[in-house]
Amino acid sequence: MRLRALSFAVATGIVLAISFFLISLVVHLQGGGAHLNLMHRVCPCYCVSGAGCFLGLVYGFVYGFLGGGLLALVYNSMVREKA
Repeated sequence: MRLRALSFAVATGIVLAISFFLISLVVHLQGGGAHLNLMHRVCPCYCVSGAGCFLGLVYGFVYGFLGGGLLALVYNSMVREKA
């Protein structure tokens, strides 16, 4: 069974975007976190703040979309169709 690459990419992008948003929001409401500030090295302009939550949402979707799409393409290239 082959995966639909675009659908899989969008789904993983949405899941990762919501995850980044919720993690950023929880850490922001708890007063910040030193470990989450390290995301600034990977995601330019990101910081633990209210605006950072929404920026994390965007970065999460982009990274999830690219990673999910790549994973689906690699999976589809390795799977064999039944004859």
